[in-house]
Amino acid sequence: MLRWHRMAAVLAAILLIWVSFTGTVTQLADMRALVTHAPETDPDMLMMRQHIPGPPNYSVVSAPDYTAPALPAGTDYGASIAKAAALGRAAAPGQDLRLVEVRGAEGKLVGHVQMGDKQLAFDLADGAPLPDRFVPPPQPGRDFKSTRSTWKSFHRFLFLPWGTTINFLAALGLAALIFTGLFHYAKLYKARAKIGRGGLWWKGGDWWRTLHRWIALGASVLVIWLTLGGLALSLDNMGSSLHQLIGGPRAPGAFDGDQSKPMTDAELAPMLATTLKAYESAYPGTGIKVLRLRYFVGYPQGVIVAADKDSSQRVFNARTGAAMKMWEPGYPDLSFPTGWDLHQKLKQFHRGDLFGLGGRWLILFAGLSLVYLSLSGVWMWFQLYRKRRGNGRKELFWK
Repeated sequence: MLRWHRMAAVLAAILLIWVSFTGTVTQLADMRALVTHAPETDPDMLMMRQHIPGPPNYSVVSAPDYTAPALPAGTDYGASIAKAAALGRAAAPGQDLRLVEVRGAEGKLVGHVQMGDKQLAFDLADGAPLPDRFVPPPQPGRDFKSTRSTWKSFHRFLFLPWGTTINFLAALGLAALIFTGLFHYAKLYKARAKIGRGGLWWKGGDWWRTLHRWIALGASVLVIWLTLGGLALSLDNMGSSLHQLIGGPRAPGAFDGDQSKPMTDAELAPMLATTLKAYESAYPGTGIKVLRLRYFVGYPQGVIVAADKDSSQRVFNARTGAAMKMWEPGYPDLSFPTGWDLHQKLKQFHRGDLFGLGGRWLILFAGLSLVYLSLSGVWMWFQLYRKRRGNGRKELFWK
């Protein structure tokens, strides 16, 4: 098993060093933004939240919403929605009403509407039009640049055709190293325990080897966590690439483009009533930051940004009250085999934020451990190979 461990380490060395280093730098960029409480408009903060609530044309929650307070408890949503729609129709006569929402911004109760392709905002207190900064900004696109996005691109080999396949190979190599390494450790431990040396950590060889053994054992659960997340993500990304290769590119408008349709004034009140009833039933006592009514690929929807710790986006069928996901019949084909929701959860699991800031720190430690294990493993192999070569034994892999 030790021979297989060395073989996997040598064959996958460059990939593992690359993936572990770039992934750790990406995590460090995230931690810098989180620990320093960077503003919501910070490029790394924006990219961390990109796509979690859905593609840009589906997502409602925007950067200012994460720190915005809940709308006042006595807000009359019916009157506010009706007033916003009326102001929109007056400002853009002859244009279709595509969305209408109520949100808070800079201490004002804001009505935001889309009339045709125009985005308009109004102060609902006096009906005055508001400048463009009151229109919620869209999610950053795939070309948006930040420290995080740059290193993530390196980490996923996005600069190469079928880079996701390389990610998958790196994850397989790491899985092989974990299995063979732990198997070898268990064998050594069993032998030592027979002679009364039952300590889990022991010194043996130089400090490169001792620290390699100690870190490998101490961080094993975290490295397995990191590897499982990366393996699952790479499989899902490969499935997406394969799906596009076989079935053609993603449908136009899947990640952008307008998927709405016109709404009539008569629809607004019943859509609102159904949405509020469903939200209050599912999340009793939870405040509201944003409430939007719209159609999305033919579904009447009420979308609420909840006043919870994550500013979660909740989507309801505004006709039936059923909770809706980001992967429904008739939605644009986003090509991930697991669906959009689970793909985003896999990303959060892989980088640790599915378990809060504590999970982030654990994954950072796992990444740093993996960087050391990759470098020290290569160095130890080189030391042993050079010594064996001096004795006339030139095999690259040995027991």
